Amino acid sequence: VPVDDEFLVAIIPDTQVYARDFPETLDNQMAWLARNADRYRIAFVSHVGDVVEDAEDPEQWVNARRAFDFLDEVDVPHGIAIGSHDWGDRSGLVYPAPFDGACDEVAQDCTTWDFRANFGPQQYGNRNWYGGSSPSGNSSYQRVEIEDLPLLFIHLRMNTPRPELEWAQSVLDANPDALVHVTTHRYMYDYRVIPEFPNPLPLLSGGRLDPISHQFGQVVDREEDLRADELFDQFVSPNTNIFMVHCGHIDAEFRQVSTNAAGLPVHEILVDFQNMLDGGGGWLRLLKFKPSQNEIEVFTFSTSTGEIRENGDGLEHALFILEFGIEQEADELVAFGLDPSELAELLDFYRNEGKEQYRASLYATEARDSKFTVGVDFDAYPASLQN
Repeated sequence: VPVDDEFLVAIIPDTQVYARDFPETLDNQMAWLARNADRYRIAFVSHVGDVVEDAEDPEQWVNARRAFDFLDEVDVPHGIAIGSHDWGDRSGLVYPAPFDGACDEVAQDCTTWDFRANFGPQQYGNRNWYGGSSPSGNSSYQRVEIEDLPLLFIHLRMNTPRPELEWAQSVLDANPDALVHVTTHRYMYDYRVIPEFPNPLPLLSGGRLDPISHQFGQVVDREEDLRADELFDQFVSPNTNIFMVHCGHIDAEFRQVSTNAAGLPVHEILVDFQNMLDGGGGWLRLLKFKPSQNEIEVFTFSTSTGEIRENGDGLEHALFILEFGIEQEADELVAFGLDPSELAELLDFYRNEGKEQYRASLYATEARDSKFTVGVDFDAYPASLQN
């Protein structure tokens, strides 16, 4: 339980499988957050995207909207970054207000109609913490102030196109006093590759999506869309009051620390458990802000079991994700020099007698920890804009 000036921010990993197959898990997550908002001083809830699995299935949106109603009923501030599964071809619909006739890339996009109908700006017009949305309705921002600390949360459409980025820049320009947290959907990756694996797999050891990683199944289709490394260089780094970026999309726990244009650390964090057998174990990522100590304590909590996650839980799951990723990109990896038979032997070894060796190598650094603490000089980020 937070004490003194402490408070929590909750990050919700991809809920797509819950919305399709386990709606009670999604209900439990949101009900827990709503029920404990006062006790744990939950200042904000941020969803990394992929709210649903199949955007064309109305029932999944019904499940998601019902779950988020728990937060609305007690007015817990929250925001959602639209994910890759939240798009769908709804071009045959007759669009009701407020989206009637607005089906173009500049104004409103038909393919995100359901996301906007359920989580667009019209849902939050009377909330004093809701700042507004981009012209497309696919990005949004929210602002809260707790313990005299102004916090701005901006939720960016994945592969953020330049018009969305121009809108986002205008939001940050209007809020120079705020400490800024960015949530987007596809930004980092980790396939649980360890140095012992054969080439070229060590090239894909985890991090922000860049020209190399985009060659392996993470394609950006449109010219105006940005890769993650471009988003960092053109938006995150120059806006030196951004202190943290969260994302999902790829099943993993991974983090890294980059440096912005003012020399301040930016904490970039991926969290997603969608490929677990139950769609994600009810895991939430909870951030305990400790302003007087200039740190954030991060831990991973299951609303299904009440447990706090320990490093290495579900190691077989980690190996599955690795194999799944390799299978999906087999031809490209072989073209880059991968020897499938050598890899198959290593995977068999790590699955059996080498299991603890794999675990030790996987967690040799703190990059995949489920619990960690980061230092954040809360005053330095907004101040950097005046220096």
